[in-house]
Amino acid sequence: MTNEILIKDVLLEWNINSTLFYLISLATSIYIIGSFRLIKKSNSSILFNSFIRGLIGYLVLFLALIGPFGTFEETFWIHMVQHLLIIMIVPPLLLSGLFFSANLWFLPRVIRLGLADFVRPTSYFRKLLSKVTSPKFGMVFYIFCIWTWHLPIFFNYALDLDFVHVLEHISFMVSGILFWWPIMGLNIGAKKLSLPIRIVYLLIAVTPTVVVAALITLADGILYGENSPRLFGIDALLDQRIGGLIMWIPGNTVFLITLTILFFKWSYNQNERKYKD
Repeated sequence: MTNEILIKDVLLEWNINSTLFYLISLATSIYIIGSFRLIKKSNSSILFNSFIRGLIGYLVLFLALIGPFGTFEETFWIHMVQHLLIIMIVPPLLLSGLFFSANLWFLPRVIRLGLADFVRPTSYFRKLLSKVTSPKFGMVFYIFCIWTWHLPIFFNYALDLDFVHVLEHISFMVSGILFWWPIMGLNIGAKKLSLPIRIVYLLIAVTPTVVVAALITLADGILYGENSPRLFGIDALLDQRIGGLIMWIPGNTVFLITLTILFFKWSYNQNERKYKD
């Protein structure tokens, strides 16, 4: 009965008085207003579906950082769920939504026209964007963030120091966006990858994630936040192992689902090509 009450209390814990709450609320509002301006102008149901995906991404971000996962993130397994949402779920939803166009359409028309030169294909901004969204950069930055922030010294700094914690979340969010960019096949940024190359790209990313998850799960001692409070009073080592398993199984399930989708899409395209020939 005690655990049931605690679970209810946990679900009701939302940190709505934080600076982060207002920042995400502002970003979501800009997205909604810009999207509706764009959809009204184009009158496209396809754009509306994209808008919904992006909106879900913002709502998941709320859940991860403002909701119970953000409130009780000192418990290691909850912290790992939070990271999973920020890296694996939010970025592909935002990138498949109206993330770029909505933010542009939020701006007054005169400013949008003024940005035309800034975002033209030959501009320095587009050249820089092509470099940072390249598969090589995205993969290296993703692996660097995963390995660095799960080193006990840096993870424990993030638990103890707020500004380090914020830096951790920002770097995970950025690494997630850059990692998923080539997989989503966006028309802006680096050259679009073929489906087989995207599959190889994902397969390469699985190993570093699995290794980190295995090291955490199979560790004999406590690596993170030895004196941190644990939700429901669970044992620190058990908390750590559950967190490692969350990174190991659900995290790689996202990879597996994406690989399956890409494979069937490639197989369908191959069959269509044979049929035409």
